[in-house]
Amino acid sequence: MMKHKIYALTAAMLIAAVGTTGCLDSGKVKKSDVQTTTAPVAVEPVTNADGEEISESMELMQLKFQDVPAASSGPVIKISDTEAKPGEIAEVTVSVTGADQKWNMCGIHITYPDVLECQIKDQEDLTAEYKAGKAIEYNSAFVAMDWQKNLAEELVRKKQRSVFFTTMFVGNMGQDGDIATFFFKVPEDAQPGTVYKLSYYYKSDNVSVDMFRNEENDMSFEKYAFEHLKNGSITVR
Repeated sequence: MMKHKIYALTAAMLIAAVGTTGCLDSGKVKKSDVQTTTAPVAVEPVTNADGEEISESMELMQLKFQDVPAASSGPVIKISDTEAKPGEIAEVTVSVTGADQKWNMCGIHITYPDVLECQIKDQEDLTAEYKAGKAIEYNSAFVAMDWQKNLAEELVRKKQRSVFFTTMFVGNMGQDGDIATFFFKVPEDAQPGTVYKLSYYYKSDNVSVDMFRNEENDMSFEKYAFEHLKNGSITVR
């Protein structure tokens, strides 16, 4: 019964988020839309705040927030850098700084190479195992799911999967610190020195929308969070 209540609460949160976020402007020109009839035209890669080239989904995120005023500071979400031996379980922690008692809800997809095996608590609904951190100490609900079915084309092409997690609070009770730790098994035949990159997929459609929000629904706050996401990694020892 408690599980159903949590899912209902989370579904309501996501539906509300879709209604307040709006749609992407399909008239905007993306890098992938540029065509040439003579010589190729050099197109500058789209990068994040750290100057790293970003994925197609994150490009769409930037288009979505392009008219939102930029904040001078805000939340910084980070995936940890960790190590594990072949066949071991790597612990990957997602944390946040710059948002202590300033955030109210989030919904985030983190991506991982499909050769890793996310540890699952419930195979029926693909609930991911996790360890809650201090940042969500006062949450009202938390759900984490491993996204294995009906993957976005971009993830399939890049041989990636994704863990989606969402939480919410009564008021701005989200804190700084660890949000949650997830667990991934490294392949038995992984070679020492191999680095598995961990990143993000930004999902915004008629079903759900990723978010990191405060009670005031300040979109500059959310823009800062998504434009300053920090990647992580698992290195094989």
